[in-house]
Amino acid sequence: MKNLIIHSIGLVSLMLFASITSVRASDVNILSMSNPVNSNGIQIGDVLNRTLDIEVDSTYQLPKTSLPMKGESRKGIELRDINVQMTKHGGKNVYTIALGYQVFASAAKPVIMALPEEHMALVGGAKALSIDIPEWKFWYSPLVAEGIANAKENLQPQAKPTLMDLKLHSDRLYISLALLMLGLLGLVYVNADKRWLPFMNGEFAQAHRNIKKLKKDKVTKKNAFRYMHQAFNKVYGSNVFVTDLDAFLTSHPKFVKLSDEIRAFFEQSNKALFASQHENDTQYLQDLILLSKRLRDCERGA
Repeated sequence: MKNLIIHSIGLVSLMLFASITSVRASDVNILSMSNPVNSNGIQIGDVLNRTLDIEVDSTYQLPKTSLPMKGESRKGIELRDINVQMTKHGGKNVYTIALGYQVFASAAKPVIMALPEEHMALVGGAKALSIDIPEWKFWYSPLVAEGIANAKENLQPQAKPTLMDLKLHSDRLYISLALLMLGLLGLVYVNADKRWLPFMNGEFAQAHRNIKKLKKDKVTKKNAFRYMHQAFNKVYGSNVFVTDLDAFLTSHPKFVKLSDEIRAFFEQSNKALFASQHENDTQYLQDLILLSKRLRDCERGA
């Protein structure tokens, strides 16, 4: 009779275990489980991450009280971070559980250690369901041959980097930017044809713009000479002739370096005004454009 009772109890227990196993297999669907890529060469302080995706009926919930406690340490393995996200898919709840562990155990030689197994109960349904994450074994590699009694207590805080005085570098940066701006303004001032600034609208600058706009016809050359003479007259304050060039250059020494070109211009101007035939007018117009530009540069102090 006693043996029959024991046999009956064992049979009932076996049936109950088979029932719970089948419930977990059918009601808790493990979609994916990922462990750290490497299982060897792990040292003290290394962080190991695990991720588990499960799917359960929408009536079941995973409460915070069922989750392992952050900061809990088991056999030198500390749970440093846990993150749970839930999404709904059809009539199912999909849980993504991310666990981050940090190794604080120590050993004098390589040994096998393991991330602990986790057991998390689900609530809200008619059946008792749970999520069981098995342990994950890995090889621990010591940093030194001797052991450390308590590695976590012997950790030292990281030293802050030495502060650098950036004032000198910032001053150099501002000075460089200022010089760059002055250089750009100088290039614009010397080379620009437009009237962007009042001091860029000198007499020879106007003559240069007007000559560049001339069309290539039979009166172009005379118009170009007229613009050039007007510029000389306005700068000098009265009409300038060949006999007045020495006085003009004396009163405006910034044009002295172009004295030969200026004299050649006046001689060519006299020939153009009194001669009946003009050859190669197009080329000479280009020469006047170049001369007016050089006079404009002298006018601007370049």
